[in-house]
Amino acid sequence: MEQIFICEDSQEGVFTGIYDAYALKCDHDSTYIQVGEDGNLRLFAEYRKIIPDMQKADKVRRTIFSRFGEECYEQFCYALSSWETDKGQAVYQAVVEGLKGRFRGQLQDHLGNSDVRRVFELSRSAGNEAHHLLGFLRFEETTGGVLFGEIGPKNNVVPFMMPHFADRFPKENFVIYDKGRKLYGIHQAGKPWFMAKLEHGPQKQDLEFSEEERNIQELFRYFCRKITIKERENEKLQRQNLPYRFQEYMIEFVKNEQKSEGTK
Repeated sequence: MEQIFICEDSQEGVFTGIYDAYALKCDHDSTYIQVGEDGNLRLFAEYRKIIPDMQKADKVRRTIFSRFGEECYEQFCYALSSWETDKGQAVYQAVVEGLKGRFRGQLQDHLGNSDVRRVFELSRSAGNEAHHLLGFLRFEETTGGVLFGEIGPKNNVVPFMMPHFADRFPKENFVIYDKGRKLYGIHQAGKPWFMAKLEHGPQKQDLEFSEEERNIQELFRYFCRKITIKERENEKLQRQNLPYRFQEYMIEFVKNEQKSEGTK
């Protein structure tokens, strides 16, 4: 009989599911990791709801580190940040294949295996988005001196972005807000950053931005207009390098009247 492990959409949730699959001595060929409650029900399958357990998850993390290395572990983490629903199963089966010991060299290099290849694809997609957002994110200063940046990524990449900005702005109070997930990356000056999920937390329209911030934004938009060479505009190429889903959150693409309404 097939067994479906319903896991929380988090690293701890999926890693706990992997631990339980081994602890219960499940048949890995007929065991599936399902991320979240949504999904088509299968006939003649046994469903188990997995409660995240930090100790179990840490044991799986240590096993991945010791058996496959840091680079492989990082790839699994990026894959689990994906918005795709098959990520849990892909990571689980890749771990299973790796622990069988049939591969020589680095596990992540064995792209001939469909599960390892799928983990690579998920990781690459999430990693590319995180890399792009490091350059596309725009912070805005509130009247209280807090830098607030809002994004709407496909993948759950804020945790991968926070170390970069915490290193760049160690003495700044800043927040990176994932609008779709209602997830906040919060950094207090001189302190470690942390993540918080708030259903009714502050959003951009709730904040008041400083006069200096509004002036700088207007100057920046003016600068972008002045350096534009109309005869060389190529909207198709621009969309390839800077998709519309990023432009929505970038100051230089927001019209003045929209910006004014959002900062009242």
